[in-house]
Amino acid sequence: MISGSVEQAAERLRKAVPIMVKHSIPVTPLNYALWYTYVSHEDPTLNQRIDEVVSAYGMIPVTTAEDLFREHVSPSGNYETALLRAKDNLQQMVQGIDRDLHATIADTQSFSTLLDECNRDLRNSGHDKASVDDIFGTLDKLLQGSTAMQQNTSRFEQRLSAANAEIRRLRSELETLRQDAMNDELTGVFNRRAFDLELGQFIGQGERGPAIHLALLDIDHFKQFNDRFGHQVGDRVLSLVGRQLAAATRVGVSVYRYGGEEFALIFCGGTAQQAGQFAESLRLSIERLVLKDSRNGERLTNITASIGVASRLAGESADALVERADQALYRAKDAGRNRVCQA
Repeated sequence: MISGSVEQAAERLRKAVPIMVKHSIPVTPLNYALWYTYVSHEDPTLNQRIDEVVSAYGMIPVTTAEDLFREHVSPSGNYETALLRAKDNLQQMVQGIDRDLHATIADTQSFSTLLDECNRDLRNSGHDKASVDDIFGTLDKLLQGSTAMQQNTSRFEQRLSAANAEIRRLRSELETLRQDAMNDELTGVFNRRAFDLELGQFIGQGERGPAIHLALLDIDHFKQFNDRFGHQVGDRVLSLVGRQLAAATRVGVSVYRYGGEEFALIFCGGTAQQAGQFAESLRLSIERLVLKDSRNGERLTNITASIGVASRLAGESADALVERADQALYRAKDAGRNRVCQA
């Protein structure tokens, strides 16, 4: 007799998988957890958000899936869980080394005491009074002490060797986590890896998906910020622009740091004209940004950006779309910067 909970889980599985297949959503544990919760109707807010996202994109972008998972299914998502696990492993390793070190120090002190004791025995015995048994007794104590010390030292060396291997493993794991992360730490928007994944997702829907528009944005004369004010100010410029672009995001609009001082935006749905108008509103919002001296609040300079926009043609590849948006961006820069050009 199958329990009700197992029957219920099987029924949700039968409902969730066909929906995921219909929307070309990879059947990963994270996506399955989202859709399993969706078909259970346990979280109306999650269902509403998923409906909005699918309506805009025709599917769920990978970054949105991670956000929904963290907010509605598991407060500590995959990335945070892995990071916490690495931290716990490191903490346990440090505590283990600390215990072994204190034990080794204690053994060293005991051996030092033993050496002092043997030294006193040898001095007190004198040449005439010393017997073979006395010397053998001292030698036995020294042999036992040195053997124990050698064994303890060997154990500590083995512990350090194991710790070095664990440190290398944790470094590799953290590097993988950093590469797998979808967010750019400096600007707060999604990173290039997320851009490549999601653009591929959108285009992979073919003609079933919504219209796709791509904008590439380049901060004008960015090198001058670094040359005139230093790289810290350059980082502040990137952060300011990133926050400004992130504030404009909504369902159907995603922002990424494409590389260096360049950002990318993907618009899903709407017309090419609407995409151009949205890009122009972004350009104006950046033009209103003022860079100030963090020490005295004095105005340093304005920030402007050039934007190239391309709307995907039927059957066009991701690379071709990016190339056309890039060409439009270069036209905007050649025409004097601080403007929008469409392919």
